[in-house]
Amino acid sequence: MSSIVTSILSSTVGLLWNKARDSTAAKLKDGDITDEKIREIVVRDLNDIKTKLDGLSRKDLLSSYNFLQESVDFLNVSLQKSNLDQKALTNETQDDRGETSTMPSCDQSGILSEAIELSQAMGKLKCNSDEKYESAKERFKKARERATDAFATETLVLKDRIFAAKLRIVSEMLECLDRPENAIIGCLSFLKKFHSLPAIQEIFSVYLNGGVKSMLNKSERVENVKSVMLINYVLFQYASKFKFSFDFLYSMPTIEIPDRSFSPVLEWREVATRKSMGKELTQHPNELILDKEIFAYVCAVNGHGDVITLRDWKSDEIQVISSKTAECKVVQLPDPTEDEVLSQYILGLAVDNNNNVYVVVWLTTRTENGDVRNFVLRVLDENYHVKHDSCTLDFMEVSVSFVSIAINKSNNIIMIKNKDPHVYICDNTGKLQHKFEHYSSVVPSLGTSEQDKIITSSGNRKAMITFSEEGNLKSTVKLPKDHEIYRIAYHYGIRKIIVLTYVNDSYFLLCYTEAGDLETSTFLRKRIDQEYINITSHPSGPVAVVTDKSITFI
Repeated sequence: MSSIVTSILSSTVGLLWNKARDSTAAKLKDGDITDEKIREIVVRDLNDIKTKLDGLSRKDLLSSYNFLQESVDFLNVSLQKSNLDQKALTNETQDDRGETSTMPSCDQSGILSEAIELSQAMGKLKCNSDEKYESAKERFKKARERATDAFATETLVLKDRIFAAKLRIVSEMLECLDRPENAIIGCLSFLKKFHSLPAIQEIFSVYLNGGVKSMLNKSERVENVKSVMLINYVLFQYASKFKFSFDFLYSMPTIEIPDRSFSPVLEWREVATRKSMGKELTQHPNELILDKEIFAYVCAVNGHGDVITLRDWKSDEIQVISSKTAECKVVQLPDPTEDEVLSQYILGLAVDNNNNVYVVVWLTTRTENGDVRNFVLRVLDENYHVKHDSCTLDFMEVSVSFVSIAINKSNNIIMIKNKDPHVYICDNTGKLQHKFEHYSSVVPSLGTSEQDKIITSSGNRKAMITFSEEGNLKSTVKLPKDHEIYRIAYHYGIRKIIVLTYVNDSYFLLCYTEAGDLETSTFLRKRIDQEYINITSHPSGPVAVVTDKSITFI
């Protein structure tokens, strides 16, 4: 634990900014803007009100940073008084650093990333509120207040207001180590004000849309964009470490630009993949980069956030990818019959509220009467052991075809398959209850809402269709122009329908209310030839966008 505090103490103001901002950081740290220096500015530029205010506002920045350093000193003393064994502390610290491996390096985020690690460790230590700890909290509060004053100074140049924003957010995170939910509420409220600055909106509008202005002050604009993206990154990571609900991402304030609302986290790739960003922001805030390719066309996510998919096309093995480490566990399906099994391919996957796994298999067996082909439902428990006997789905047409599966809150199984005009409703053992016709599609899209409504797409994939479980048409919602539905998932955390669409060479996430009102349209990524992409959700909250090489949790 002490090593984390020491690393914060050794951090300089320059580490709050990246190397491109060292010149301004030096003005604060090495220039030592004291009251005497401010008086010199006032005497020299008596008539220059802007210069006077600039000097006074820098004083607030320096004061905030000094309070931040003092508070960490007090916190360090408090932590050193802990009765925990030093070796245990070292092990916990190493564990914490392993968990934050997706953060940028310290050179990029400095105190910001250290704040996350320290907050995690504080949660485990449950430090007693002794005098030194209370003194630390009081100074964190003062640091936050000074940074807030600096940020509120409208005459401060933008790069300094961004610096004030970083100090403000870090101070609140550390002030509320024992109450992270309070830090999140406060930081979100402040982030909304920060994003609403006309200057922030202007730099993102120019950076994203180009134009004549994009040729001016290009390097400074790039650095400011990086800073804003990093602030959002760190706040999102901070909340994720404290197990906040999956709707947090959608509660993060957007940046309003003339043609749309831009979400720094949801639309991370739109900025991070640009050459001007270099390699500093290439890692998505909540993305796993896989060591090897998977078959994302068939996938599901369980209540732990682990993604279940296939090892390959025409496979009888599922693999469970850990949401924490990206480690993969392979589970091979046992032969489901006494007859000779010639082949079995997994063509559909789903996970219910209790983390039971439903697997639809295309099974070919050899019997006395010849080879027999059927769709078969296998059900595994949360430990991936066979839960009960397999069930032959003899009501579906016998042809090799992918099957989309959803499990509703009533624990019924809903299935559709390629080029089949029916929706099949089964009980949790696979016994058919009833079926009804829908709009057949080459790429079947299927979801269920909290009210057990069945959500699918029109035949041309230009509209979202909602049915009752009995097959009664409830609504038809046309997508925005040129959008086509690729996949559908219901986000139980925010009670919204998330539609994965594509337009030309790009994928988007459209967020709809259950009433069919479009709330947001978010750029996800560029299309890559021969790449599969999917979106899947679980009733307990996890939602994942899965590709052949990555998993992004939203």
